[in-house]
Amino acid sequence: MPVHAGQAGFGPTPVVVGTVVEQRVATEVEVVGSVEPQLATTLSTEIAGFTQRFDVREGAFVQQGKTVIARLKATELELAMNEAEAELSRAKAELTKLKRGLRPEEIEEKRAEVAEKKAWVEKYAKDVERTKSLLTRDMVSMSEFNQAEATYLAAKAQYERTARSLRVAELGFRIEEIAAAEAEVQRLQAKVQRLQDDVQKTVIRSPVSGFITQRYAEVGQWIERGGKVADIIDLAAVLVRVPVHERDIRLVQTGDEATVSFDALPGRTFIGRVKYIIPQADLASRTFPVKIEVPNTLDHAIKAGMFARVSLHTGAAQPSVFVPKDAVVRRGSEQVVFIVHETQARLVPVKTGRTHEGLIEMVDGMLKPGDRVVVTGNETLTDQAAVAIKPALRH
Repeated sequence: MPVHAGQAGFGPTPVVVGTVVEQRVATEVEVVGSVEPQLATTLSTEIAGFTQRFDVREGAFVQQGKTVIARLKATELELAMNEAEAELSRAKAELTKLKRGLRPEEIEEKRAEVAEKKAWVEKYAKDVERTKSLLTRDMVSMSEFNQAEATYLAAKAQYERTARSLRVAELGFRIEEIAAAEAEVQRLQAKVQRLQDDVQKTVIRSPVSGFITQRYAEVGQWIERGGKVADIIDLAAVLVRVPVHERDIRLVQTGDEATVSFDALPGRTFIGRVKYIIPQADLASRTFPVKIEVPNTLDHAIKAGMFARVSLHTGAAQPSVFVPKDAVVRRGSEQVVFIVHETQARLVPVKTGRTHEGLIEMVDGMLKPGDRVVVTGNETLTDQAAVAIKPALRH
């Protein structure tokens, strides 16, 4: 079995050492991600109907509230609306008549009619008395008397109806009749408004400004209420979604600045800011989704789905422990550093972080500023091995 320098029973291993230092370094987290639209929506219909027109295609730019995406057939709705408007006009006229009451000349006409009916009643009453007298003397038959009485009763009934109608005209219509007429007007107004709204809904306008990415209907197709019409994305600004490791997420705050570049747009960089930090990690990768808002160009050069490279600038510089890069060696699946104490090297497992000017950050490990660590000769060094420090070569 070969014996290596630095093992027990062999001479000390010559090594070169460096020093553990504490530095304040502005944190930058390098991550990659992909572009998402600032807003993505599926436009649906509010009413059912046949598609009469659908002029926009995928990729077309649409403006909020202005661009007509599709039109549904509105003929039946327009006919129903016209009929409802006519009913409303009649109901309003009836309400006006009830509130106004009859004109003076109409009331005078009713009074004249009552007087006429009264005169006929008085005449027929006398005929009944005369016929009754003749009946007692057997000068008329019972049937003639009955006929005279029936004529009187009919005239009396007509007179009473006419008199009641005159009283109503003189007093005006009852409050409950006017209230019922007002309720009918309100019902028809609501019906007309609903039908007018439905007619307007047959013209389907874009609810946002953006690009059509998918059509779900064609001309002549029936669309159910709530059915899909088109997908629209807003790219005025985009969101770059990146996964941030759990060891770095504590450093990231909403509003932090980020430098973003896209492989599809070589030579160009963009400045964005952290807008959303999603506090639910992916259990497999232990990363947290972070969304960075980046203003797009006027020609919308940044497209949804593009690959992005992001450098997150995470606020003020924080003090951290650093060692020279060459101090870190790998043993199996672990990273280790050898600390020199007097003439002996002690193995310390570590976890590394950022690099900075030839140094590497220690995010985990029992190291403190001022410790001496082996930077040359540590490739075959073992724990507790004897070492002899030699000076570093000068360049």
